[in-house]
Amino acid sequence: MPAQNKPMKPGGVFRRAAAQFAATGTTIYFDLSPLRETNWTGIPVVAAGIARAMLETLPRHVRFFSGYDVIDSGAAADALRRNTGLFLDRDIDQGYAHAGKLPVFGEAGRTIGFFPSVKPLRGAFDVEISVVHDLSTLTLPLLHIRGNVVHHTEVLLADLASNDLTVTVSEATRGDLLSYLGADPARIVAAPNGVTWPDWYEAAASNLAGAAGAEPYFLILGTREPRKNITKVFELLELFPAHLDTHRFVFAGKMGWLEEQHALPRALEPFVENGRIQFPGFIDEPTKYALLRHAQATLYPSIYEGFGLPVIESLSVGTPCVASWSSAIPEVGGDVCEYFDPLDPADFHRAIAALLVRRGESLENACRERAAAFTWRATLAVILGCVLGLET
Repeated sequence: MPAQNKPMKPGGVFRRAAAQFAATGTTIYFDLSPLRETNWTGIPVVAAGIARAMLETLPRHVRFFSGYDVIDSGAAADALRRNTGLFLDRDIDQGYAHAGKLPVFGEAGRTIGFFPSVKPLRGAFDVEISVVHDLSTLTLPLLHIRGNVVHHTEVLLADLASNDLTVTVSEATRGDLLSYLGADPARIVAAPNGVTWPDWYEAAASNLAGAAGAEPYFLILGTREPRKNITKVFELLELFPAHLDTHRFVFAGKMGWLEEQHALPRALEPFVENGRIQFPGFIDEPTKYALLRHAQATLYPSIYEGFGLPVIESLSVGTPCVASWSSAIPEVGGDVCEYFDPLDPADFHRAIAALLVRRGESLENACRERAAAFTWRATLAVILGCVLGLET
């Protein structure tokens, strides 16, 4: 199965896919496992984006499953509307959403199993596809707990061996698979993530009390775990405390693992008490949109990213980003971001100053234009083009 990396026109791909699926009786079975989480960040966001694209473009040819059970498409669609797996997980556990068993012993037509992350089961479909989001457990094992390193490494090798097609979320991650694991390049394709927001988010963000006149702030978005390199922001503030005179620093995201590696230094604790540094924790999608929309800029010091969703989310609302020059991040941010060495707080300081000079309507428009190229339909079109061997 040849993997195609050249640009594709999504509309033509979807029309040809629908015709071929109808002729061959092909059904895509989408693994709902990541969408059963209550709070969607990272992988569940990617899974939701691709699932929505499938329902929009190939509604007659996609079904959902969890374990060996087919799940009612209405239950999946409801979770996608709510942007949470809270009720989906409950209904699957209690059997309310079940719609039969997977056709593991064959059925008329072809079956494609699509796994938006790891594969909970193998060998159940005629064609199997899974998504690899990053190789950080392999390339940076010290930033993960040992159990995760062992689990993901073993699972990844088995997934690669059994996949007909492996999808990566960036060319950087695809390169990692080829370089570190010697994967077959003909069976790996990079399909970059997308970004989308409901129309009503903008109105809600505009109506937030005091949003228009809020004191300038920088937003640091993401789960607090070592790979995200949050400590570099702390080092920046300890070395250049004047930043706290002009901007608040808002760290939005749930607590992850190895908490002791990214604890707030004692010298900065007074700034939490007076509100110059804030930790709101996990935030829902409308709140995230509003915080992104009104921030002076986002700061993204991550050491390693398979893609970098917060970067493209920031750009999509016109908010510029100061990001680390690392892994897939420049691939996402292009020339609209200001980059820095993620190990050097002085270079971080320089990048923030440079971005503040560039800020303005022209940069905001450039951010939006850059992000407009990243859509979930484009992601799906790349995948379908490889599966079906469609010409573009």
